[in-house]
Amino acid sequence: MKIQLSDSFTITHLEASTNYTIFHFMDGRKEIHAYTLKKYENEFLPTQAFSRIHRRYLVNRQFISSSNDSEVILSCGKRLPLARRRRV
Repeated sequence: MKIQLSDSFTITHLEASTNYTIFHFMDGRKEIHAYTLKKYENEFLPTQAFSRIHRRYLVNRQFISSSNDSEVILSCGKRLPLARRRRV
């Protein structure tokens, strides 16, 4: 399935799952796509809108509500781990 550019604004985060990527949307829906997270990060998604926070997660910056030393909290309440090397 091809990602529509308009959908990229409703994606809260992407999750790596071996050679697949799980897209999480703000309406709670999930889609599995057959490319790696790295491929989406480098080729398909707008780099100014998404940040890699962990080897397993890429988040849409507009949905980050807060963060601390160990996690990022999204506006939907989901808590995702923040890698040590990604901390500021």
